[in-house]
Amino acid sequence: MMALFLCVGMAEPSAAQGAGPEAVIRTFSDRLLESMKGGAKLGFKGRAEKMRPAVADAYDMASMTKSTLGTAATKLAPEDAAKLAEAYSNFSVATYAAQFNEWSGERFEVGEQRPSAGGAVVVPSWLVPKNGDPTQIDYVMRQDQGQWRIVDVLFEGTVSQVAVRRSEFGSIFRSKGLGGLIDILEKQTAALDR
Repeated sequence: MMALFLCVGMAEPSAAQGAGPEAVIRTFSDRLLESMKGGAKLGFKGRAEKMRPAVADAYDMASMTKSTLGTAATKLAPEDAAKLAEAYSNFSVATYAAQFNEWSGERFEVGEQRPSAGGAVVVPSWLVPKNGDPTQIDYVMRQDQGQWRIVDVLFEGTVSQVAVRRSEFGSIFRSKGLGGLIDILEKQTAALDR
């Protein structure tokens, strides 16, 4: 389950532009729940198509990609950064489609935002199963051109997906370069459609 919350997606302008941080997370959670309820009827491809705009609306992949590569990101040409962001977005959408593939009575709860460092806010949320303990998912958000977007996800309030991906992506980038990192992301994306 932790791997699921370590994925992120690409951001593009949406009809929800100008919505507050909590509204963005509620909308994203609602779309994810719709995809889960579609389950086997939608199939992997149908769930992925349903999640693609949801991920695009909620996440700031350009920022996330820069954060995961650290200083190496400053050396990328804009077109290379865009290619990496697209590959990571596709991987994120596929991860949601693969791991949220059925509905068993779960629901999402969204809490009140609280301030964080550097003008960011944290919006807490929980995936609440029909039976059992909820899973905490905190979204770190920043405003970008008038829209609040996710720039990090904290699993159980502590495990930062940016930190995890920085370790993973940085190592691949150093050993295999940009092309190698994109190739690995594309292979992992394809493997999720089983």
